[in-house]
Amino acid sequence: MNSIKLKNGVSIGFQKDKGAFLGLSSVEMDGISLRSQKRPMFVSIRNPWGIRLLNYRLARTEKISSGVRLKFQMDKIADGPMDWQLHECRPVQNVGDWSAGPQKADGTILTLEIKEVSRKIGGRMFAGFSYRYFYKSKDIPIYYIQDRGTWEIIGKSIGNELWFRNANFPSIHKISSAKEHFSSEWYLESCANSNIFQFLPLQTHLQGFTMAASDKGILMTWCPKVSHIRTLIEKQRGTDEIIHIHEHCGDLSYSFNTEAMEVLFAKGDFDRVERANIHGAMIDLVYDTLHAEAGLKREYASTYGQIEEWVDADLNLYRKEGLPALADAGMKEIELANHFQNNMNTWGVGNFCCTVDLKVSENAGEEKLRAFCHDASKRGIRVLMWGNTSISSLTVKFAQRNGREKGIKFLPEKGSIMEVLQNAKHPFVRNSYGAIEADHYTPEFCVLNIRDPDVRKYWLKSWKNLNEKAGIAGIFLDSSFNLSSDKFNWQFNRESGPEGATVDQSNLLGGQRPGKTSPSSIDTMYFAHLSLIAEMQKMGYRYCCEDSGVFGLHRNGPDIAKRFDNLFLWNDFITSFNANAVSEAGCDPDDIFFRGLAYRLIWGLFWDVPSQKLSFRYGGSSDPEDTPREWHINLYKAYNETSEFMRNRTICQEEAGVRYDHDGKTVIWAFHDFPVDFKETVDVCELTGGTKTRTKILNAESKNVYFIQ
Repeated sequence: MNSIKLKNGVSIGFQKDKGAFLGLSSVEMDGISLRSQKRPMFVSIRNPWGIRLLNYRLARTEKISSGVRLKFQMDKIADGPMDWQLHECRPVQNVGDWSAGPQKADGTILTLEIKEVSRKIGGRMFAGFSYRYFYKSKDIPIYYIQDRGTWEIIGKSIGNELWFRNANFPSIHKISSAKEHFSSEWYLESCANSNIFQFLPLQTHLQGFTMAASDKGILMTWCPKVSHIRTLIEKQRGTDEIIHIHEHCGDLSYSFNTEAMEVLFAKGDFDRVERANIHGAMIDLVYDTLHAEAGLKREYASTYGQIEEWVDADLNLYRKEGLPALADAGMKEIELANHFQNNMNTWGVGNFCCTVDLKVSENAGEEKLRAFCHDASKRGIRVLMWGNTSISSLTVKFAQRNGREKGIKFLPEKGSIMEVLQNAKHPFVRNSYGAIEADHYTPEFCVLNIRDPDVRKYWLKSWKNLNEKAGIAGIFLDSSFNLSSDKFNWQFNRESGPEGATVDQSNLLGGQRPGKTSPSSIDTMYFAHLSLIAEMQKMGYRYCCEDSGVFGLHRNGPDIAKRFDNLFLWNDFITSFNANAVSEAGCDPDDIFFRGLAYRLIWGLFWDVPSQKLSFRYGGSSDPEDTPREWHINLYKAYNETSEFMRNRTICQEEAGVRYDHDGKTVIWAFHDFPVDFKETVDVCELTGGTKTRTKILNAESKNVYFIQ
């Protein structure tokens, strides 16, 4: 078999070489090639012990309803370093028979399943196919399958416009030259190790799907199931392909299945507004599908104020001065810093990000926090608090007491996180050389293992107490892609504890490696993270996070200058407004502010503690451009009146405005003057001025907000 043609018209070719199956080559639909044939699309499988599979051979073809299954046999070879690392923090090397060459991988089978798919997205039919892999082996366990391919409309990268929302690279980028380089990796030139992240989780930090557009059509790929997929999208210099590499991850196992990836294409020359509307419709499909799959509630952005200091907090001052100011400005949510015990408020070092224990600090005061939340609730405001799934390395060290108390006044151990750490079987996420997984700068954050039942129970109980006793009703979760959703817990010997090794103690001098070592495990934190958030939501918590993916509200992203031409991509994000940066870029600050809110991009508002004034800028500013005017506040309040109906978005032709239709109501934010024909008489209220009218045709005016029923 050299190719297949699905009933919906998709044609897929296979590339072989002297009996070896190299992968999918051509993919065509409606006479249009969807990928270059230069790099065959197939798997790369290499397990943690450095055993690599190669020389795949098609053993059997099985026709199934709407598709086909291809079963492969293959060879194996042990080459290169292992993923496992030594106690001394260097990779374990394979030192077997390097002269042996590839050997048959008897007892290992890989199955590729291909099915036709059709979906209606944004009122347009997309057709394509899904593909997934089933792996089973008697002796080669794996914890991920790397799915490697390239996708380019008409088989070339040039002319493809990538729509891929992210903070580290342009969110809309048209490739015009083979010399260009484009990558979804996080590379930071100013950092000593500039290679920050190469792969990022597709669903918890990237937008959950890929989209490319050209004058021939729109091509999208996604996974309609909740799945730990680590993704890299890259156009390399001097090439004409756009690589899509997905690492489908899970627990280490001899039986490993990926979820299906869908490849969808719609033919046509879509203008920018049409592309934006299709992207928005895909956002809704991906978000609604994955939230339902994960048992999560989809969050929609509210007006968002912040009171945050990197010094000890005066919650009484916040309540008496900051809360009324933010309430009068129309804020419906207020985020506070971390007021659990932390390095700063407990030990006077570091900052508030590093939690010492999940108890409100004496410095902040639980009564003061409760009073703040009580007054906020009376004003219809929800209070969120910063948090994460790690614990300070000082807590770990101070739990290891030795001798009498000296310069440190230790916290009580009973009922604390320290007691949990001592009793839990596996309280921390461990990396591949057995150390506690920490943050990537200095070992201050010790990442908690949220799959450990004792740790998980304590974490949830503490946040439940905070909700019930203090009234905190939302969490701003520190970057999950860095601390929970994209982590693995490695245990080379899962039957032993994390003991050390030192040459000066004879009882720790090891013996010889046995013929069969103890069982190992590698466990993903991904699903534990999502189920933890689902439990938080059931408690009544609002979920806001430092990720930019599918789940929750998002307080992150690039600076404002990188969003001007793609504001419609950033719905349900919270960011800072910088009027001077807008002006310097040649744009109208009022226009950008209005459009952002229209697209559910919330401009966060700070109550600056030292000046006791409202500001768009963290840390305050004496520049009047950084202080909200009455016009800004009126728009915040208009957003509050319409936000629950701002669903099912349609960007109007030539981006004259944006329209939402939900629950029998219509909301229109007008960017320019333009007419709207409702075909029947409706009640219209213009919310910034309060004008009401009944009409069939609305002559919408620029920078007005209309509520129609």
